[in-house]
Formats: sequence, C-alpha cells, structure tokens
Amino acid sequence: MKRIIDKIRSIPTGAKSAIVYTASSVFTRGLAIITVPIFTRLMTTEQIGVVNIYNSWYSLISAFATLSLTSGGFAVAMKDYSDKRDEYESSILTLTSIVAVAIALIYIIAPGFWQKVIGLSNSLIVLMLIGFLVAPARDFWLSRQRFEYKYKLAGFISIFTAFLASVISVFVVIYMSNHNIQSTATGRLFANYLIVYGVAGVIWFYIFLQGKTFYCKEYWKMSLAISVPLIGYNIAGQVLNVSDRMMISSMVNNSAVGIYGTLYTVSSLSLLVWQAINSSFVPYLFQNIDKDKHDIKKVSNLLLEAYAIISILMTFFAPEIVKILATKEYYDAIYIMPSIAAGVFFTSYANLYSNIAVYYKKTKYVMYPAIIAAGINLILNYIFIKMFGYMAAAYTTLFSYIVLAFLQAIWSKKVCIENDNDINSIYDNKKLFILAILTTLISLCAIPLYSNIYLRYLCIVIGLIVVLFMGRKIAQIKR
Repeated sequence: MKRIIDKIRSIPTGAKSAIVYTASSVFTRGLAIITVPIFTRLMTTEQIGVVNIYNSWYSLISAFATLSLTSGGFAVAMKDYSDKRDEYESSILTLTSIVAVAIALIYIIAPGFWQKVIGLSNSLIVLMLIGFLVAPARDFWLSRQRFEYKYKLAGFISIFTAFLASVISVFVVIYMSNHNIQSTATGRLFANYLIVYGVAGVIWFYIFLQGKTFYCKEYWKMSLAISVPLIGYNIAGQVLNVSDRMMISSMVNNSAVGIYGTLYTVSSLSLLVWQAINSSFVPYLFQNIDKDKHDIKKVSNLLLEAYAIISILMTFFAPEIVKILATKEYYDAIYIMPSIAAGVFFTSYANLYSNIAVYYKKTKYVMYPAIIAAGINLILNYIFIKMFGYMAAAYTTLFSYIVLAFLQAIWSKKVCIENDNDINSIYDNKKLFILAILTTLISLCAIPLYSNIYLRYLCIVIGLIVVLFMGRKIAQIKR
C-alpha cells in the first residue's frame, strides 16, 4: 500500500490532472448512457424526442452564444495574462452574458414565432435561455482549472453535479410516470438542468466577484480575433451533428426523433474512446510536427486502426446494445446504426487533419470544410427524408461526414504547404484513406448479419483477436 501511495504521489501533476479530467468526462457521459434504459422504458418515444430536440437546439445556439471563447483564445490568454487571469475571465464572461441577453430579447419580441420554429414550449425555451447566460461561466472556470492543473475541486464538482442531476432526473420521471403526468420530458429536463445551471450560476457570480472587470478592450479584441473564425466552425459542426434531428421533428414527428436520437447516441458510444485517444495524441503531434524525425505516421496509423476496429465491433454488437438500452419500439430502426457509426468514425479521420490547422493557427481552414459539409447535410436531409423517411438521415449524415473528412485533409495539406511542411511526412495519407473506406464498408456489412447471430458472433470473435493484437503493438510505442 505504501508503494502504491508513493507511486501515486510521484505521478506528475499534469498527468494527474489529465487522468481526473478524462475520468470525470467518461463518468459524465457514462451516466447519460446508463440512464438510457430507464428513460426509454418510462417515457414514450415522443417524450424522448422532446428531450432530443431541446438538447439539439441548445447545442446549436450555444455554439454562437459562447462565441467559441473556450475553444479559441482562452488558453492563449491564460498564458499571456498570467497575472490578470481573474480580470480577463470576468471580462469575457461579460461578452457571453451580453450575447445571452440579446438572444433573450430576440425571443421576447416574438415568443410564439420562436416556439413554433424550435418546437418547444415557453418554459423549456426560458430554461434554455438561462443556460446561455450561466453555462459559459462553468466552461471558463473548468478551462482555467485545467490550465492551472487544479483538478481536485473541478473533478469533484463535475462528477457530483452529473450524478445529482441524473439521480434527480430519474426520480422525477419515475414519480411523473407513476402519477400519469404526461409532461415527463419537461420534468426530466428541468430536474437535470436546474442542477447544472444552478452550479453554473454560482460560478457566474464567483467569477465577477473575483475579477471585478466588466470590460477591457484589449481582452475582448484578442479573444475575438482568435475565436471568431471558430464560431463558424462550431455552428457548422453543430448543424452537421443535430440538424438531422431538427428536420426529422419538423418533417416527420417527435416520436421519430426519439427513436433516431436514441440510436444515434448509442451508435456514438465509441466517441468516448476517440476523445481519449485524440487528447493524448494532440500533445505528441504538436511537440513533433516540425521535427525532421518523428513517429507520427506510425502512431497515428496504429491509433486510427485501433479505433476503426472498436467502431466496427460496436456495429456488430448493435442488436445486443439496443436490447439492453432500449425497448422493442427501437428495434426496427437498428439498421441505421452501422451508417451512423461509420459517420462517427469519419469525425476521427477529420480530427487528425484539423489538428494540423489548429497547430498552425489557421482555424479558418477548420471552418470551411465544416460549413460546406453542413450545407450539404441540410440539402440532402431535406430531399431524402421526404422521399424515404427519417432513416435516410443516417445515410445523408454519413455522406456529409465523408465530405467533411476529405475536405479537411485537402485544406490541411494547404496549411502544410503555407508553412513549408509536407503533409505526407506527417501522415500516411494513402493508408488512412484506405482504412476509412474499409471501415465504412465493413460497418455496412453488419446490416445483413443482424439476422444471422452465429456468423455475426464469428466476426466479433475475429475482431476481438485483432483488437488484442493491435493493443499489444500500441503498448510497445514509447509514451
């Protein structure tokens, strides 16, 4: 025990911080998955659809409401204004608060119109507006804690908030279901977000009390110069992520949104793995990208190969996963999961290349592919959901993610040329391209196997053996 304690104490603070933040992120997302079987059995598909619509609209609008300040100039400012972090933090919180108030005023002018457009009740839109005001404070505070390697309090608050919000949401839904109260979606959302926004509201006041700076031209100018190009990227990315559910709601119904949204969440489970992989890979990439000798090709190939196998296995396990997490109402739509999982895989492919653009501070080259892919997704959804129903959205989204990935690769090549680097010296482009195509084809091959359990399980066993082999190879790479 003493040796174990000594080893824990000897771990660098940065490593401890990374472990805690990764663990809290996995725990938070894991709770969302664990509660799925409860909600799908207590709520109708239409009520689940309302929850999905709320989350989709919130994600889309918050991409603008936050001005992308946490993903843009925040880390740079923490370094440049190391002795004035409190003042900087409160100053940019004023910016996001002004945007939130402006969005609220736009809603107040014509509430009926916006309720019809968004497809939510007045109470849920007001809840959303509260989130736009206070949630950025929590994001800023957590980003600063992470930058300063202060992981204990941040980890505790993240885990405790997620746990409390999930538990109360479950109890509220159970109570409303037992008493035949129909608005369980509204009850679930209020129970969850009043906890989340309540904690964010406390942090909102704390930041202003600490910083006491409501406006600073220097801080605003620097932050917006870096973050503004990312606003377009984040909005386009959210359109690509959630427009399918919004369009299904308006063109079909909320019940279809509930089924599609739930299966989309299940199909995206592997993203937890990729986010952990990418967060570990990015520091290595940034430290070695301009060196003459490095192993970026070898590392990136192995990491993407391992993730490809995990994505494929998820599609082959889809029937079992859906039976655990959902009810019979969702089974008929199981055939959309392979295309969604393949689309999610292409986000990892795009991430590899967007990392290069971010390193060279050419964030506009991350924005362009996202905007084009989002536009294509909207057009294809409008055409094919009308023709073939809501399941068509899974395939239009897959195509849009393919476009995003390959456009990102093209623009990253341009970035490398502009900075006297060669993208072929960083990534094995041919191998990555072949891997992406094979992953898509193999994932889609799972569809006919859903009716043949023996052949499907044989493929799963082979895949697990390959995963173990890949794991051993990855373990041999130096950290």
